[in-house]
Amino acid sequence: MKRFWPIALLVIFVMAVFAAGTYFEKNKQKERTAIPIKAELTIYSDLPNNVTAVLAQQYEMLYHVRLNFQPLTEEQMATRMTLPLADQKGDLVITSRDNLDIGVKYNQLKPVLTEGADEVSDRFKNPDALWVGLWYDPVVFAQSEAFYDRMGRYVTAWQSLILPGEWNVVMTDFVASRSAANILYSFVERYGEEQGLEYFVELKPHVSQYAKFLSTPIRLAALGETDLGIGNYSDGQQYAMHKYPVKIIFPADGTPYYLTGVGMLKSVKNEEEATRLVKWLLSKQVSQLLTDNSFYYVYTNPEIPNPVDSLGRELVLFDSRGGYTEEGKKVLLNRWISQVRFRKG
Repeated sequence: MKRFWPIALLVIFVMAVFAAGTYFEKNKQKERTAIPIKAELTIYSDLPNNVTAVLAQQYEMLYHVRLNFQPLTEEQMATRMTLPLADQKGDLVITSRDNLDIGVKYNQLKPVLTEGADEVSDRFKNPDALWVGLWYDPVVFAQSEAFYDRMGRYVTAWQSLILPGEWNVVMTDFVASRSAANILYSFVERYGEEQGLEYFVELKPHVSQYAKFLSTPIRLAALGETDLGIGNYSDGQQYAMHKYPVKIIFPADGTPYYLTGVGMLKSVKNEEEATRLVKWLLSKQVSQLLTDNSFYYVYTNPEIPNPVDSLGRELVLFDSRGGYTEEGKKVLLNRWISQVRFRKG
């Protein structure tokens, strides 16, 4: 009988811990519901839901303002930015630069005038203050440590990536992901349509896989299943922070990036609270909050230090302005499909 006592005590201990956890969580929920809400804001966003949940919970706790995020896909957001003013609802939008520019074109936005926005570089905001960039996600090379130790430390630029050599590259199919397609648009903006497409023709002999998901190339490099993956800094940094054997390389000749910004809708009902939220989103506090929750971006606030790569180098960005039309994107993607993806010979 005595041999069952340790098991019984362990069961009692586990049940006690579970009961205590349930009790404290209920108390936390009561505290949250007891907080008087002094205002509410409606925000349309195509950010991941886990990001908006972190932002909403923290802001409500700090300022007693409820953020009602309305989740949309990037395509749905693009459509929403073309609505007639009579059909417009909500206070703010948080989305990509391209979608914000659509909002400017269709007269959806009003100037965002708040402390912090003036300090953001002109390349990350609308010249008429109709939107301001919050953070961006640059394209990086994720190299397996084995490849890095062998020769990867010398393959550190887009131009060196296409040279003859024994290395395999995984990248995302541009048709499968709008974010990945931003790489194509940025190359065309920087080098022109013909030269931009020709780059990916020259890269193709190294490409062993066109992945369906944006995070796949980074994951395969981190697991040592490919030499190099082309993907987003946010994904690469997650693997690096979790001690995977991966090196994050910032292309020395510059790189595309995906800019996320905020704009104030003309239908805004509480402009004072909306302006206060924009100021908070630009703050160091938010960058730390997202980092603490394992979301890794590069911030437009110049007071926040820029990251460095595994070689100790800072980012060099393409001087991209975006503004690509949906029709123009379709033309470029069709050319990429026929001249690169399924090119014969």
